[in-house]
Amino acid sequence: MRIARVFPTKTRMCPDDPDAYFGFPPENVPEYDEIHISVTFTWDIPKIERLQKAWSKYGFVKVGGPALGDPGSFFVPGLYLKHGATITSRGCPNKCSFCFVHRREGALRELPIVPGHIIQDNNLLACSERHVSKVFEMLQGQKKIDFVGGFEASRITPDLVSKLKQIKLYQLWLAYDTPQAKGAVENAIALLRPHFNQNKIRCYVLVGYGNDTVLEAQKRLEWVYNLGALPFAMLYHTHIEWKKLHRLWTRPAAMRSVMKLNEYN
Repeated sequence: MRIARVFPTKTRMCPDDPDAYFGFPPENVPEYDEIHISVTFTWDIPKIERLQKAWSKYGFVKVGGPALGDPGSFFVPGLYLKHGATITSRGCPNKCSFCFVHRREGALRELPIVPGHIIQDNNLLACSERHVSKVFEMLQGQKKIDFVGGFEASRITPDLVSKLKQIKLYQLWLAYDTPQAKGAVENAIALLRPHFNQNKIRCYVLVGYGNDTVLEAQKRLEWVYNLGALPFAMLYHTHIEWKKLHRLWTRPAAMRSVMKLNEYN
C-alpha cells in the first residue's frame, strides 16, 4: 500500500522522503492508496477541512495526529517522524494540569524498542528499570544521541549518569515545569555537570502558565543558565511579551549574549 503523509506545519522531526508533503498539494502528485494528514499542533486544526478537500483528489484521506487526541498506540519508524527518531514508550504517570500527554495517551505503556538516536518518549525514566536498560543497550550502537523528549529531573540518579557516560551523547533535556521542581532540577544539574558541558545539558522551562510573569520567568531561565544548563523557554501564553521572551530564550547564542551583558551590569 502506498501512503502519503501530509503535515500542515513542517518541523525538523518530520520525515523527508518523497512521500512526505507539507501543506497543500504541489504539482504532479501521484495517486496514493491512502493519504494521512498528521496534525501535531492545535493551531493547524482550522486548516484540516481545506487540506482534506485538496488532497482527496489523490487518494483516500485519513486525518489524525496528536492535536486530535491520537493516543499513539504503536510506533512505525520513518512514518510520521524522520528516520533516526524513535519512541519506546507512550503516556506518563504524572497528571500535570498544563500537559496533554496523560489525557491523550493515558497511563505509561512500554513499546517494542525500535533503534534510533533521537529519543522522543514523554517520560522515559518513568519506565521500568528493565526497559530503560534495554533502551541504553540499543543506544550503544547509536551516534549523536538526543533525549529530546525530556527527562523528569527528579528521576536523575548517579546510575543514570553512569549510563549516559557510556553512550555518544549529543544532548539531554530536563524539564522545569513548576516551582516545586526547582530542587529536583538543581540536584539533576549538579549530578550531570561534572561529566557534561553546558551545551549537552538542556532544560525545558515552562513560561507563561497560570500566574507566571515575564519577570519571574526571566529569573528562572537565568537561574537554569547559571547552574550550568542551557534553558529553552516552553511558551504557554501567546501574548506578544511572552513571544519576545520565547524568541530570546530558545536561541543559545542570544541567551549567551544576554548573560554576558548581565555580568558587566
